[in-house]
Amino acid sequence: MKNILFSCFLIVFFIINTGFTSIQINTDVSFRKVEGSLKIVNDTKQDIYIFTGQAHVMLYHGGGSTSVTCQAGRKIHRSDKGKKGSLIFTIDEAMCGKTVKLSAYL
Repeated sequence: MKNILFSCFLIVFFIINTGFTSIQINTDVSFRKVEGSLKIVNDTKQDIYIFTGQAHVMLYHGGGSTSVTCQAGRKIHRSDKGKKGSLIFTIDEAMCGKTVKLSAYL
């Protein structure tokens, strides 16, 4: 009888214990998604390849553009033959919903 009660106690204990420990709050704010997008425009006089964190994109000179999901902390790099190059800028929340001109960062 004691073994049955002890077994039931252990089962209830594990159910309660795993139920409470499985709840976790994500506090990582390194990439906070904000609604909207960010438009990047190449207003320079040269074609530029960039890496958006998801894809390598060519922006033609004089107005080539692309849009990316606005995530604070996302880094935009130069792209060299399909490889991530030097950092151009890091997206912050104030940029969301706006247009960023590359000439301001190059």
